[in-house]
Amino acid sequence: MKHTTLDLTGSLRAKSSSLFAVSAPNGDIDKRVSNAHGIYFHDTRCLERWTLRLDGQPLSALLSTVEGNRVVCELTNQDIQLRSGDVLDQHRIGVRRELSLGAEAVETLEISNFGLHPLVVTLDLEFAASFENMFVIRGEKPGKRGKLHPPTWHGSSLRFEYEGADGQRRTTSVRFSPPPTSHEDGLVSYRLDLRRNQRASLKVTASFREVGSGDLERTPQQTSAEPLNSVTVVTDNALFDRTLQQSFDDLRMLVTQEHGDVYFAAGVPWFVALFGRDSLITSLQTLAFDPSIAANTLDLLAKYQGTREDDYRDEQPGKIMHELRLGEMPNLGEVPQTPYYGTVDATPLFVILMAEYVRWTGDVALWRRLRPSVERALEWIDTYGDSDGDALTDYQTRSSKGGRNQGWKDSANGIVNSDGSQAEPPIALVEVQGYVYRAKLDAAWLMRCDGDHHLASELEKQALALQRRFRETFWMRERRFLALGLQKDGRLIRSINSNPGQALWSGIVSAAHARAVTSLLMGESMFSGWGIRTLAETEAAYNPIDYQVGAVWPHDNSLIAAGFKRYGRDLEALRVFSAMFDAAARFPDFRLPEVFAGFSRDLYPVPVQYPVACSPQAWAAGTLPYLLVSVLGLTADATRGVLEVNRPQLPEWLGQVTLSGLCVGDTRLSLSFRRTPEATLVALLDRRGAVDLRITY
Repeated sequence: MKHTTLDLTGSLRAKSSSLFAVSAPNGDIDKRVSNAHGIYFHDTRCLERWTLRLDGQPLSALLSTVEGNRVVCELTNQDIQLRSGDVLDQHRIGVRRELSLGAEAVETLEISNFGLHPLVVTLDLEFAASFENMFVIRGEKPGKRGKLHPPTWHGSSLRFEYEGADGQRRTTSVRFSPPPTSHEDGLVSYRLDLRRNQRASLKVTASFREVGSGDLERTPQQTSAEPLNSVTVVTDNALFDRTLQQSFDDLRMLVTQEHGDVYFAAGVPWFVALFGRDSLITSLQTLAFDPSIAANTLDLLAKYQGTREDDYRDEQPGKIMHELRLGEMPNLGEVPQTPYYGTVDATPLFVILMAEYVRWTGDVALWRRLRPSVERALEWIDTYGDSDGDALTDYQTRSSKGGRNQGWKDSANGIVNSDGSQAEPPIALVEVQGYVYRAKLDAAWLMRCDGDHHLASELEKQALALQRRFRETFWMRERRFLALGLQKDGRLIRSINSNPGQALWSGIVSAAHARAVTSLLMGESMFSGWGIRTLAETEAAYNPIDYQVGAVWPHDNSLIAAGFKRYGRDLEALRVFSAMFDAAARFPDFRLPEVFAGFSRDLYPVPVQYPVACSPQAWAAGTLPYLLVSVLGLTADATRGVLEVNRPQLPEWLGQVTLSGLCVGDTRLSLSFRRTPEATLVALLDRRGAVDLRITY
């Protein structure tokens, strides 16, 4: 789906559970300025206008800041002519807007007269709502619509109401304290008579409701205010500490609660929803810091695991879902995201996360409870996952509204041949074979935890057979690189791209091929200086400002760097880590966005923004935490009572790192890492429990 009309540059984005807001730097929400603006609940824009004017004139932003669920803007006036005819000189008025999201959206306004004389002004607030669905906002043609009522007033409360075609009644109620001086339709006015240095305060509260059949009511829920991570990270680089803290703040912001389910929403604003692949990868990235959301994610995705063949939703028995959406269009079946299952990689990733979760926590009880779901996932891989019988896992949509591409590069033009033409389904992606290989080995390990050695041996044989098939099939001798995948009729997709780097993460690649892949990924055509591009500059389809054919994705880099580490390419892993940190330090709020442009660092002193990128975005927020764990070489096996530190490395800009409260099973450890010219040394500061610490260099 295209985002071409939805520029997010400079916008402010706040979120609390399933309620989120997108506004201008002055705090205004106005879809006439940007079609992304709004306050959203359950994939519905419940307010499309919430603007502030002083005697009809907009104010200028001196400061705009977002802290999770809170937006603060400090505003002032330029020279304006008041309705009285007088001229108000610039900077005589100060307005502080603070919008806080929770169960409701509450804006507190403080208006100050900084002038030498008394002042009479009118503050105007304007509101509008049409309850559009997110799919329409992002470019889908509108479907069936219900009845939109004109705004009504009930005392000092303004009410917007929409009776949806899906039988849901959606309302937005806006309350004012104190009551406005006057109001008409969606326009609210306050006459303010301010003495010198006087301050007036107003509060506006917007509440949102959905009422369906049987008067079932849904309103925004608040998530816990507890920090996401139980591990404290302190380094000798204050700027890195700041960027890492932003990552954890963003992850906490993206935690979403719906009907008792807790998960990482994929990103603000387009993907505040449950995504299988995104939630699984983010959970993997953050396991060392807080495994609780991984457990919730596994439970939730098992609940939605496919049970039947449904072509419209690309559902098959055992398949893990891709995307679950709410609102009018999904309720009417006008889109298949109810949920939609068009992802080829979420199913093996589900198995991988299950094993990694048990390794960090020792929670075999969750594994035993979800073992049937893991077995169904493995069965899907072996049956439905291989549509053409070539022993490789592939995808091809069966839905009239299905995604053409169903790996992580799921844009319509994301999977291309070297000449720029689109690959033809069915497509067996290089990294997906790696995911399946790792899933089989991980499932074998889980089976051995249960004493099922025969099944474990069979799964290991299957993994080794896939590895042999992979190494024979995917290597492009003439390009000294792994093919992006196989397409229709078994033809190789020969473009040079980032996907083979994720194959390294799985361990399926031979050591010799891994060396060649690493060298090319870190060469000039792929490595921009800010990160590894999705497609090489040498390829016909390369475009540094296109979504997945030349731009840089942080999460992609984090998995690739972990792959480098697996194959002993520690220096390359450190280079990627450094590039991601340098980029984060130069983006607004020290935050890595979903994606940014692939322009070379030699051309620009800062990374170039991608105008419609989600920010924050879950697996981008998980990038720096996962990179830190990777370069430190942390791997756990709580079932054996072991924490391994393999070839720990720190980049030259980071001299010391202390991790306090690291959990492996029931044991809590505190570790200090210190870089020296010879090696990165490790010290055990504290251990509460019986886990054995093993360090290898």
